[in-house]
Amino acid sequence: MEIRQLEYFLAVVEHNGVNRAAAQLHVAQASISQGIRQLERELKLELFHRTGRNIVLNSSGRLLVEPARRILRELLAAKDIMRGALELSVGTITVGTMPEMSSEAVAAWSGQFTREYPNIRIDLKEYSNVDHLCEEVLSGHCEIGFTTFPIPVDNLQTIQFGLQRMMLVMPPGTTMPGSQPVALSSLQSLPLAVSNMAHRENDIVAAAMSKHSIEGQIRAYVPTRHAQLALVLNGSASAFLPIRMAVLARKLGAVVVETEPTIRTAYGTVHRTGSLNPAAQSFVSLSKDALSCWGELISAQQDSGATLLEAAVAADTAMNGTSEYPLAINLKGMN
Repeated sequence: MEIRQLEYFLAVVEHNGVNRAAAQLHVAQASISQGIRQLERELKLELFHRTGRNIVLNSSGRLLVEPARRILRELLAAKDIMRGALELSVGTITVGTMPEMSSEAVAAWSGQFTREYPNIRIDLKEYSNVDHLCEEVLSGHCEIGFTTFPIPVDNLQTIQFGLQRMMLVMPPGTTMPGSQPVALSSLQSLPLAVSNMAHRENDIVAAAMSKHSIEGQIRAYVPTRHAQLALVLNGSASAFLPIRMAVLARKLGAVVVETEPTIRTAYGTVHRTGSLNPAAQSFVSLSKDALSCWGELISAQQDSGATLLEAAVAADTAMNGTSEYPLAINLKGMN
């Protein structure tokens, strides 16, 4: 029995005759008739009543319809799987981020993907704001965008990963508060280094401080997270940074403080409506798994009595198997 014979059989059933089946499949009527005759000989059963030029499904033929459909569905599914395997063997995924979702963090989340699919290149691009990122995803210039939420458009699908929490990072040697978390209301006139590209994050920090009648002194506007951290390490200012960056800062000697309330915002990915291609789907899945593992490690440490920072440092060491980020050496040289 050949797959082509089952295709001919179902085409005749679904299009009510050999002529229409031949037109639909773009083959000769004789090929359809011959294929069905061969199938009947192999099964040793007639599948149709034939009266002149008419062909009508008989009781034996009706029994074959669903098994034939199932075989063809499974064949198509197998082809899709193999096509997906091919797409996961070579190619490129373009991933967009915004300053609030630093590209270093996204690169850290994608480690498992790059290990499993070493022949797929990741092109990581950073955009100035969420509007620009969403435009690039909608236009197809990026398969996936990592962003904080909400987003300004309705025609993108979103996958929420969790909450990005911010910690206050202060210069080395700063006198540690007696206890943590530290109330935001106690941070009057705090000198800050701010990323001039992380507009949404700046608004969130400013709103939280304003709610507690705090006026931070903006000592420097800088383009990147690393510039913020460099200023902190040089003793010039403090900065609110995501937990992963705060962990790095702590390892480089900065004083890291948890605040009350915690400044946080939801984050995740966006993509165009419809299914992601296999490579992009795997990228999102493995990144989400890495973040879930990170969150679970932090929660387990906190349940054992660790502070948020202590828990994050332990989780980072467990996941990376090292006590320092690769970028640490470069940033130390900027002290």
